[in-house]
Amino acid sequence: MLIRFNITLIIYTTLLFGGVKSFNEIKDQEKGLAKDYYIYRLITEGNYTINQVEELNKDIFRRSPTMIKALNTIIKPELRPTNCAKINAKNIVDANLTCQKALLKIPFMLKIAKKDREKLAKKFDDINKTVARNLKTLNSKNPALKFDKFKDARHFIELFEASDKKHKELRFNQKFSTEFINLLAKEQSFQKIINRVIIDKELPKFRANFLNIKDDLISDQIAYILGINAILLGSKESAFKFFKRAENSFKNQGAKDAAIFWQYLIIKEKALLEVLNSSSDINIYTLYANEKTGKPLPKVFSPAPTKEKVRDYDIKDPFLWQKTFAIIKEINATKAAEFAELFNTKETLGQHAYFMEKASGYKDHYFVMPFLEELDDINASRKTLIYAIGKQESRFIPAVISTSYALGMMQFMPFLANHIAKKELMIEGFDQDDMFDPRVALRFADHHLNYLEKFLHHPLFIAYAYNGGIGFTKRVLQRGDLFNDGEFEPFLSIDLIPYTESRIYGKKVLANYIIYSNLLNSNTSILKLFEILKEPSLTDKFRTRP
Repeated sequence: MLIRFNITLIIYTTLLFGGVKSFNEIKDQEKGLAKDYYIYRLITEGNYTINQVEELNKDIFRRSPTMIKALNTIIKPELRPTNCAKINAKNIVDANLTCQKALLKIPFMLKIAKKDREKLAKKFDDINKTVARNLKTLNSKNPALKFDKFKDARHFIELFEASDKKHKELRFNQKFSTEFINLLAKEQSFQKIINRVIIDKELPKFRANFLNIKDDLISDQIAYILGINAILLGSKESAFKFFKRAENSFKNQGAKDAAIFWQYLIIKEKALLEVLNSSSDINIYTLYANEKTGKPLPKVFSPAPTKEKVRDYDIKDPFLWQKTFAIIKEINATKAAEFAELFNTKETLGQHAYFMEKASGYKDHYFVMPFLEELDDINASRKTLIYAIGKQESRFIPAVISTSYALGMMQFMPFLANHIAKKELMIEGFDQDDMFDPRVALRFADHHLNYLEKFLHHPLFIAYAYNGGIGFTKRVLQRGDLFNDGEFEPFLSIDLIPYTESRIYGKKVLANYIIYSNLLNSNTSILKLFEILKEPSLTDKFRTRP
């Protein structure tokens, strides 16, 4: 891409308008998420030839499952011929040796009848000792314990991944040797296992083995989740050790702060709150420490420019934002400051903040409030919520497109945008690209929040619903094991939200909510928001007390 660090290079207009683009409008556009989105719209809504789709297929930037599924309806994927296509667990014994070697992995072996595993094990004794051993192991009373005996962590994990819920309980919910558990912790896929069983609070006897993992074998997120596991198992000493390890190994300051905060919760040492007060990040943990120790909120920047807009810069053009973002990644701090000044307008506050944070080396925090006049008729609490969500969704970039093709400043998925427009707001001539208009995005966000707030009254729960859906949030709250009384509540429940993206998103939005509340003179207490999370009457309509 041609970038000469001249601020005039970014100012240009395109000939694109909202709606489905033709092949000729798309083909010469720069590769990226914007082009992906319009390719997707073309092949799902527009007119094209197979040759055109094949040409555009070469330019896909990110092959998401959604895109692949759509492409596969047009360009049939080539199926590689194989002599093993008809081989299954019932006829594997009679298959040729090449197919047997290719198919005899743990998941496939589990489908084979015990007597056939015996036959195959005898055959492979002289061909592949590991395959033979695995076949025999699966015929044992508990293959998981056998893999422990063999110190075979890799196949243990394969067995775990291939086992259904019933067999996980039978095979894994027991004590394993400390030596083997520490071997397990070194495996690359170990984190996937522990995330699942700890967040879902499954297999407590299996999880008890994790208390014996040496902290020098693990780092960052693995150490953190093992700390959460130790809290669940009532071992504060182990939890503190893991959280200390997480703090020392995390590179991200916000993640470090979470680990420090958990150490504070365990030992209640006020000095740890002071450490959080000195953090360069703004998050729910530093805001807790600020309020708990009577410190003021951290300094943030919320500029209010007088200039209306950047001449010839279309904020609704996703290709133009894609170009702008590429420049942000390329330039140095000095050039970032020049671009920031160019974008210091009411209409481009989001872009301005992006460049200013780059110019400061990401030390300064910008909480901008664009299009505030559009929210004149909305109360302070709703304004706070919209800005808290908008900052996390898009950093107030009107034309941003996500990897899942969520659109615009408030990141509405196309199906939801179309439903709201056509079924609820009854907007004639609506096209989902209208979501790149920030005023439309704000209107839709306000409307959607009206719906969410029928059931949810706490910004954290609303954030979960905005990100993961109202159904997801309802299921989480009605489980009955989260956001109740407890020594480490509500912080333990916040770290046990089952969907990782929503877990992180909720924390971010809640921190944003506190800052915007202060900027809009509402001055909400984060301590109070934490306190009421265990009170259904104050937070939601999905939970009931017996």
